[in-house]
Amino acid sequence: MCEYQNKLEQQYKCIKQPGLDGLFIRSEDIYPIITQLIDKHDNRDKGASHFQVARVGASFLEKPIYKITLGTGPINIFLWSQMHGDEPTATASLFDLINYIESSENKAWFDSWREKLTLHIVPMINPDGSDLVQRVNAQGIDINRDATALQSPEGKLLLALAEEIDPQFGFNLHSQSRYYTVGQTSNSAVISLLAPAYNDAKETNQSRKIAKQLVSVINKTIDQQYPDHIGRYDDSYSSRSFGDLFSAKGISTILIEAGYYKYDEKRQIPRWLTFLSIIESINAIRDHSYISQPLNNYEAIPFNTANGLVDVLLKNVPIPGDYKIDISINYDDQFENGTIVAIGDLSTITGLFNKDMGLYQLETLKSFTLEEPMILSTKAYIDLLRNGYGYFVGDPSLLKIDTDFPVLIGPDNIDSAQINNSTQLNKPANLLFSKDGKMSLALIEGTVIELDTILYA
Repeated sequence: MCEYQNKLEQQYKCIKQPGLDGLFIRSEDIYPIITQLIDKHDNRDKGASHFQVARVGASFLEKPIYKITLGTGPINIFLWSQMHGDEPTATASLFDLINYIESSENKAWFDSWREKLTLHIVPMINPDGSDLVQRVNAQGIDINRDATALQSPEGKLLLALAEEIDPQFGFNLHSQSRYYTVGQTSNSAVISLLAPAYNDAKETNQSRKIAKQLVSVINKTIDQQYPDHIGRYDDSYSSRSFGDLFSAKGISTILIEAGYYKYDEKRQIPRWLTFLSIIESINAIRDHSYISQPLNNYEAIPFNTANGLVDVLLKNVPIPGDYKIDISINYDDQFENGTIVAIGDLSTITGLFNKDMGLYQLETLKSFTLEEPMILSTKAYIDLLRNGYGYFVGDPSLLKIDTDFPVLIGPDNIDSAQINNSTQLNKPANLLFSKDGKMSLALIEGTVIELDTILYA
């Protein structure tokens, strides 16, 4: 199995859809790809393609929503992504899947299921939210909480498609916060899974049993590559949510949440693992091999822990007044603008970057006055930080910034307390530490700059 996955991963790198590796995916990113698919289909023998692209509806702002259909088999599989506009990882995975199916190298694989299964793929159900880089649609409605009220055109469309397709399997594809951990461990949840409940009692009927078995297949597949990095969501029933509604309709529904792996800011590892999960699910459905999975394999997947991780964790920070605190810092979605999110005893969490500050001394950032033109290279900036200068005052037009590190510039009358917010919650993390009498570590807007070890050209 591992050899097969390694070979598949090498091929995946060749068929991976270009242009979808950013932090966000908008409608303008996928519409040209869909147009290419339509043109490709139009130039084929319709009877031989087993491939269709159709505009099936529109968003609140009347942006088109498409469905891509592959195969002609009686077992219908419905896959939809980007219900939440700021959760794009699986959208890329779905286009990777289409490229994989379309590759001539995989004709034998496609032929093995094309007359048994039909895939119905909606790669972006919320184009308005995707373009606005927000969870909700243009009405401000969370589409995944609109399954009962049906006040959004996107929610109405999703339900109508499910009723039209009548799928045996549904794949509800999302991205989750990077701060989830697996159980009480410090391991990030690179993928999280769930077979949603269909009632408050969380009963398991035949369709939910199949979903749990398929989740077990996915878990086993991912665990071979990233052991102990798969979590499971709590299955409390939510009648407002589409996964739960579809489960109640007898659809074997699988939630896949693409999480985060250390240093993989653009989530290309979860993108690959979501693709792999779908490939292995297709194989298991084709062969009915999921039937051999006992339900205790599903129950053995540890639950997620929310907020078990932070981006930066500084332990045992000495504070004037002879006490020590832990400080946690999180970045925004662009991995910039680090803000202090907690202070005190943070022994129950871990950081993607951890540092014990017990032997360091917290210093006050000094201001550097701009009096003449200055080119701020990385070398010049590091030299200033090593001398305690952490922000600039004066005429900002005199400063030409030639470094990728964040730079603080304030007016002449700026209060240093506005810069040095070392112990203030929800403030930018601008910190400077010395060790053994030398400036050793700086955080500028949360970006960690290790002055002892940094190399620059």
